[in-house]
Amino acid sequence: MKWTCIILTLFLVACTKDNCPVSFTSPIEFGIGDGSTKGQAPITTLAELAKRDFSVSAWHSPKGETFGEASVKYFENHRFGYITDDPDHDAFDGGWRGVVAHAASTGAATADPVYYPLDGTLSYFCYAPYRSDAAMYPAPDPETRDLVLTAPVSDDAVRSRLPGYLPGSPLLRYTPAVAVADQVDLLVAPPLLDRRRDDDGGRIPLDFSRHRLTQVRFAFNYSGELRYPEFICVTGIEVRQVAGSAYLYFTETGAHVTDCRWCTELSLDDPVTEAPLPLASYHLEEADGALLTGVGAEVPARNADNDNHLPVCTDAGVLYLLPQTLPDDAMLLVSYVICEQHGVPLSAEVVSAPLKTASTPAWPAGKQVRYLLTLNVPNHQVSGISARIYDWEDAGNTHTPEQLLPHITP
Repeated sequence: MKWTCIILTLFLVACTKDNCPVSFTSPIEFGIGDGSTKGQAPITTLAELAKRDFSVSAWHSPKGETFGEASVKYFENHRFGYITDDPDHDAFDGGWRGVVAHAASTGAATADPVYYPLDGTLSYFCYAPYRSDAAMYPAPDPETRDLVLTAPVSDDAVRSRLPGYLPGSPLLRYTPAVAVADQVDLLVAPPLLDRRRDDDGGRIPLDFSRHRLTQVRFAFNYSGELRYPEFICVTGIEVRQVAGSAYLYFTETGAHVTDCRWCTELSLDDPVTEAPLPLASYHLEEADGALLTGVGAEVPARNADNDNHLPVCTDAGVLYLLPQTLPDDAMLLVSYVICEQHGVPLSAEVVSAPLKTASTPAWPAGKQVRYLLTLNVPNHQVSGISARIYDWEDAGNTHTPEQLLPHITP
């Protein structure tokens, strides 16, 4: 398995408290190794990551002790990126450092370094793409953020719902945007614990090959007879009653064997009641550019092998949703029209099918789930549905080769 890392360069943010650790003169720097990103492209290349930047939060262990609840927050949600004036830059052999937001006119980033403490070790928690309001306090009312960085868990009832939780580590609450074109490819690196400024040659290797959401797409054919030259087009898809918000937490299952895990069964917002995850629905509409239109959008008649389904999602219509065991009542609603030869609709139908199938009762993290559906025209229903799971694929990136995909081999 190919493994791609990011090298991080850290400089210290300003600190006003008297007990703030003394800073060293070396900046913190991350290195992303040379491995081989919709309305928003999946982050499968270093070039795509450089457009979005990533977040770093660090906890300080003053005497170099093992990271834990006694560690002190050093800085939180600092923006890191790659400094270049070339928007088409695609070689990233230098370090990734603290930066300010990219210039609106040129896309260039300027340094905003964070420095190492003079003593002790730092432990790092990183996600992408960067969200400037992820650690905002007080929280906006109403809450509109898709990603929220939350404090370490101290409540025993909440901890009991987090198997393998790394004590002292923050959590991320993620809520996919209702507008599909605003949904993003969420990367969260396994935490890096107890690092000194001279470890790894001064560049901390950061693994950003882990895609934490599930990519969901759809493809169709139809059964039955149409009068020539009529044809079928899918005009809308609704994914209904799936988990709409969940917490991602950091784990340590052995000495420095770290990763992340979703709390996929219960909500952590109520530490007393074992509340279910909140549910949401998501719409793909032809009018929003999420589905194919015009020439090439005609759903084909099912062939003898039933292997000619037409993928109907555009790059703007790829869903990035929470990994989950699908609720029994999670549904898929499909709107389609039968058109005459010039594209004028003759009739419209809405049909439904369960999202949970025998072969795919759950959506796995870091994978693409592709639903294959047969529209039964005479009976106005879905006569066949299956779901297949694939490795995460690039969709719309212009930079190659893929560098942030764990299944890509050299």
